[in-house]
Amino acid sequence: MDDRTRLVVGCMTGTSLDGLDVALVKIAGTGLDMQAELLAHHALLMPDDLRATLMSLASGEPNEPIAYMRAARALGELHADGVEQLIASCPLSLEGEGRGEGESQSRQAACDQNIKPKIDFITAHGQTIWHAPAPGSTANNRENNKPGTSWQLFDPWPIVRRLKLPVCYDLRQADLIAGGEGAPLTPIADWVMYRSSTARTVINLGGISNFTYLGVQGPDRVRAADQFACNLLIDGVTQRLFPGKRYDDRGEIADSGIAVSFVKSFVFEQMKTTGYRMPIQGVPDRPEPGQSLGRELFSSQWLDSLIEAAPVGTSQPNILRSVVEYVAETIPLMPGEVVLAGGGARNDLLVKLIADRAVECHGPTTVLLSGDLGIPCEAREAMAFAVLGALSQDGVPISLPQVTGAIEPGVAGVWAGL
Repeated sequence: MDDRTRLVVGCMTGTSLDGLDVALVKIAGTGLDMQAELLAHHALLMPDDLRATLMSLASGEPNEPIAYMRAARALGELHADGVEQLIASCPLSLEGEGRGEGESQSRQAACDQNIKPKIDFITAHGQTIWHAPAPGSTANNRENNKPGTSWQLFDPWPIVRRLKLPVCYDLRQADLIAGGEGAPLTPIADWVMYRSSTARTVINLGGISNFTYLGVQGPDRVRAADQFACNLLIDGVTQRLFPGKRYDDRGEIADSGIAVSFVKSFVFEQMKTTGYRMPIQGVPDRPEPGQSLGRELFSSQWLDSLIEAAPVGTSQPNILRSVVEYVAETIPLMPGEVVLAGGGARNDLLVKLIADRAVECHGPTTVLLSGDLGIPCEAREAMAFAVLGALSQDGVPISLPQVTGAIEPGVAGVWAGL
């Protein structure tokens, strides 16, 4: 086994467009034998002007080509800022990492000398502007469809120029060109980060919720899929009902309401014309890959129509409570431990509803936040992309055919600054 150690920074901006997460990860070993340890995490809020621009681009509104170019450059500059701030706040030396008994003393000495970490490379997801897997790509006639595509807007060159570090990005196209959905990509990273001697389901409560079912047999038995809108729905409704609020802090507003029945029927009527299959309880041995989802399915108009569908006189807290309860119902729950990650894990009401459902479905169930395992909920995806970059550098395909449906996807990622 290759025992080299790498320090990799993973960067993630999700469909919620709330900010940038940057994670410093120590990768020990190579390939699927690697071990990943989170060393530091840093978050930046998305600047209001950039957020508004990206929202416009991702909503399909008319924009001149230069608007995309400027947004990509601004996003690259934001990433460079985030990595610089992470490094500045995290003095340590590569020599002080993973060396057994002297590790803590070496780390302290590095801190005393203000030695900065020697980063090997950066992995960045970029901002998804439009996600378009091939129509019907989850069906049995997959081979008859033209490959889909997905646009992760990003300019790596501010990082390359300012930090003098190589950047790995554009990680979805290899899967898409091979007939896959292009998402979710994190399951193989989840296996590296969360694998255990017992079965676990890692649930990412991000803009889109997705799950990774980790058995104990190995990565070839991992099952995963996007499930439904999560924070896209909860935050989107919050922002419309309560102007000036980006999200419902801890779920307090929704917790003050009482659910009414209108969300499920609205979703069914809206989604049945798109070919989308309604959320169901996840099944580890589902016969075919799931469908990947993006913001383009849940437009501003879609969210406005959802609110308008509420019974006349329904209070704002009751509308929001109804949305949160529906999101909780879409979360797949399999036997074994449940690990919650993503921004939605900071919504206490959503977490409670999921935990209650887990008990209803399977009896006493251990429900953990990712932070309980040493990976803060908001750092999970950024850390995952650091792992995906390391796997790509090692020549390991990062998408799992049983998850995305890709046929021999090969090695993913584009490298800048090598």
